[in-house]
Amino acid sequence: MSGIKILTDIEIPQSPEWGNSTDFLYPFEKRRSLANGFWLLLKLSRDYDVVITSDIKLAQLFGLLKTLLRWKRPKQIILELMLDEVANDFLWKIKIFIQRLCFASVERIFVSSNGEIIAYSKRLRLPESRFHFLPFHTCVTEPRLVEGTGYILSAGRTDRDYGTLAAAVEGLDVKVIVVSDASNVQGVHFPANVEVYCDIPYERYLELLYNCSLVVVPLKERVKSTGQVVFLEAMALGKPVVATLVTGTEDYIKPGATGILVPPGDSDALKDAIMKFIKGDPIYDVLARYALQQIIEKHTFAHYTNILLEEANNIART
Repeated sequence: MSGIKILTDIEIPQSPEWGNSTDFLYPFEKRRSLANGFWLLLKLSRDYDVVITSDIKLAQLFGLLKTLLRWKRPKQIILELMLDEVANDFLWKIKIFIQRLCFASVERIFVSSNGEIIAYSKRLRLPESRFHFLPFHTCVTEPRLVEGTGYILSAGRTDRDYGTLAAAVEGLDVKVIVVSDASNVQGVHFPANVEVYCDIPYERYLELLYNCSLVVVPLKERVKSTGQVVFLEAMALGKPVVATLVTGTEDYIKPGATGILVPPGDSDALKDAIMKFIKGDPIYDVLARYALQQIIEKHTFAHYTNILLEEANNIART
């Protein structure tokens, strides 16, 4: 990365290479508001070759400025883009018009699944070559096999389908723990074998993850990809994973090889997968071992940041 100057709003302390190769937008700023970030970008960015942003609002403001002023430099990379569902009302159409202006000048947009490339390129009217699938990283810094104590864990907030999970585990002789927030479990009637924890500290969630024996990630079908944080953390600790086949999961979980995927909203299929685990099907141990190996090879912080830095280098030199 010699000679390439990169400014970013992303801190990745788990990767020394990232810290050595980039300058953080807020080195001394405790107040990280949108207005403050935009002012700092205006003030500093012209001294850099590449700007990498993950704050979507900040990214769009800076992209809009580049489009309107026709700036060629610095080159802009947006990380982990997630867009909302398609709507047909007038306000949504205005929003999309503005977003197309914001993203028009962005050189590279990283997404967390291949399915998002197709959907977002159509929506923003950008060539698919402008997008790049960057496999998400696990937050577990030391991937390893951790033995569980028998219960099933299901966790997460964004686009979770806990209603399908509740129907699937009803009547099963197994303890299930759900970790989410109040809004995502509201209205769901969980059976007696399910314990629900809302808005607990991350450390408590990790404790529950370490001690579980199976992780289930029920997801709703959406244009954006979700669920990666939970199931990659599970895979990094040698936990077998059952998840919904939606945008995102199919890029990370190979059915019958590194996990089990079931159709969206299919409580019977989810119950069958959980029943096989309860009955001690040895395939789950095999899946967990292969998934752990995949994490080590493809989903570490080092792998993630190396791809980002290589792409920034390539873009800066075009």
